[in-house]
Amino acid sequence: MRTIGADARTGVEQQPLFLAVRVGDLVAVMAGSDWWMGHVIHSEGGARSSDPSLFQIACVDSGAIRTVNADAVVAIVQRSGTLQTAHNHSHQHQGSGQGNQQGNRHGSTRRIG
Repeated sequence: MRTIGADARTGVEQQPLFLAVRVGDLVAVMAGSDWWMGHVIHSEGGARSSDPSLFQIACVDSGAIRTVNADAVVAIVQRSGTLQTAHNHSHQHQGSGQGNQQGNRHGSTRRIG
């Protein structure tokens, strides 16, 4: 298992790498002798702890979404932070679009206000 943190010589306890993985990160995954890279799209916590135990990762080569054990992540290649959660609907609160239009029975629209 890969670890992060201070040097072992300092006596500071190191933590597993997968505890630092966040949704949106580009990670390297090792499964047996096969390795691949992908973007983390979901992190699932365990029953006894909120620490991640499974990740859903979208493979950058094939686009396939794979569920992997958290300790299969061997490196965080790039911190992305650009992926947004699926329930972020901030774009719906803007004043543009069809929300400020009214249609008639013939399909034409006219601006309100």
